[in-house]
Amino acid sequence: ALDLAVRHHGAGELSQAEAIYQKILTADPNQPVAMHLLGVIANQTGNNDIAIELITKALAIKPDYAEAHNNLGNAFLDLGRLEDAVASYHKALALEPDFANAHNNLGNALQDLGRLEDAVVSYHKALAINPDYAEAHNNLGNAFTKLGRPDEAAASHNKAITLKPDYAEAHNNLGNALKSLGRLDEAIASYHKALAIKPDFSGAGRNLLFVLLDVPGLSPDELFTEHLRISDIHSRDIARPAEDLTNDPAPERRLRVGYLSSDFWNQSVGSVLLPLLSSHDRAEFEVFCYADVPRPDAMTERFQSCVDHWRPITGKPDSEVAGMMRTDAIDVLVCVAGRFGGNRPLVCAHRAAPVQVSFHDGATSGLKEMDYWLTDDFLHPPGTKERFTEELYRLPVFYQWPPIGEAPTVEALPADRAGFVTFGSFNNPVKVNEEVISLWAEVLKSVPGSRLVLKYLSWYDQEPIRHRVLEGLEASGIERERVTFLALRDTFAEHLGSIGEVDIGLDPFPFNGATTTFQSLWMGVPVVSLAGETFISRAAGSILHHVGLEDLAVDTPEAYVACAGDLAGDLGRLRTLRKTLRERLATSPICNAPDHTRSVEDAYREMWRKWCALPKNIR
Repeated sequence: ALDLAVRHHGAGELSQAEAIYQKILTADPNQPVAMHLLGVIANQTGNNDIAIELITKALAIKPDYAEAHNNLGNAFLDLGRLEDAVASYHKALALEPDFANAHNNLGNALQDLGRLEDAVVSYHKALAINPDYAEAHNNLGNAFTKLGRPDEAAASHNKAITLKPDYAEAHNNLGNALKSLGRLDEAIASYHKALAIKPDFSGAGRNLLFVLLDVPGLSPDELFTEHLRISDIHSRDIARPAEDLTNDPAPERRLRVGYLSSDFWNQSVGSVLLPLLSSHDRAEFEVFCYADVPRPDAMTERFQSCVDHWRPITGKPDSEVAGMMRTDAIDVLVCVAGRFGGNRPLVCAHRAAPVQVSFHDGATSGLKEMDYWLTDDFLHPPGTKERFTEELYRLPVFYQWPPIGEAPTVEALPADRAGFVTFGSFNNPVKVNEEVISLWAEVLKSVPGSRLVLKYLSWYDQEPIRHRVLEGLEASGIERERVTFLALRDTFAEHLGSIGEVDIGLDPFPFNGATTTFQSLWMGVPVVSLAGETFISRAAGSILHHVGLEDLAVDTPEAYVACAGDLAGDLGRLRTLRKTLRERLATSPICNAPDHTRSVEDAYREMWRKWCALPKNIR
């Protein structure tokens, strides 16, 4: 019977295998293999708590069961219990040191913990045992991408694809590596290959939509068409629950607001969310966080302390998360940064709440179930050409940051010490496309003797990334000696200090810098931006507009060059900005969390009133 069940299991016939495992355990409740494999099915079907219970029972009967320790680690990993996962994999490897699968899985847990170099070691151990282990090559590539070594990542993913040509995840991850190298057309092709193999691969779809935001020259109509296509593919089989929403349609009652995010930790979106969530009027709003955060940190604890309810959702299927929200009777669900990080906008396709809002995404969700998109008058001016499935709700000001307490002191203008103007960009190199490089070359030509500094984590350590930039600048007549690459793994304060060594920031396009723009202004560095026709291409301009630097957000490449040149030629203005920008920013609407929160709450209340006013059969 066990042999038959295992054959069904190996063929993917899980219900047949499960039924036989259950019969075996009815006859012999202490049969460890059947109990373990029943736990594996629970893990495969997303029931990880049950998986842990069953596999733990199997191990109580048979403690030296290496495969069970490994699979217990998988269930812990899927639930985000990373340290428990690591401990389980170590137990498996202590029993069976040449267990390649356990080495690979240990690498995955270490990677999720941020211990990337240790993860690389584990993957290499797995590959030393089994050089043809496609999954380990793929996972090694993921670690290399996170380490800022995309050239090595691409090689690993290509090896995985050579071994397993229909490996959709490897094609997707190759796309991520190629994107990091700035090879956007090839990245897009890789995402398309992943989707051709596995059309319901939502991760590849999101990555494709993400990289399209970096591609210059795409029209708003082209972007919208692709968003609709991908969203339709990934949401078409999601059935709206049969039962109606039962929220009380009282327009002025206390509202239950849910925030769905993987960003409740110390990163750029998290730093924007924390002032909002900590400033909510608790008498009017009951706040829930649905957190997909496998690696919580000190900021995660701050989020937990300032909201009413904390719901961990790591490892839970979208349908289950939507069910949790309906049980919690969420009135307004806020989907944060949908296509970025590990966020899960498809939860909204299950119609988890009466009002569903997109916040801090880079473009339309493409989902008919997403009711609103928060924005402002600059990001989406009247007559905007951008297209979207949501209704726009324009806040008085969209972007918001807390003052940076750990920032170093703003020093004197670097040009006064160096004798030349230094331009700089601290954005992800993915945003530095060929058109950006060409325009920056024109800026450097217009300011004789000027220099350009580029930095993003340690990514400019990578020769292919440096070469692409230098090749583009040299093709436009700029000597490579005028460019400095910084590749430092420094502290945040040291990073801000590097920004402070620049006189003028140059914003990329069409994917503007947002957090980078704020940080530059905080260090007294004005930023020149080219505003396009879409939300993502007007982000820096929105920030500049709300801090009173509207003239630095221009609408043509020629104006961009002229603006940068005029600013470089006016050292008096640069000195004044250097001295005043931080205070100007700190007292601007960009750093006013209470007022910003009130405006967001007003938005939620107005959206809710509109829902309450709908006829019952439409609600």
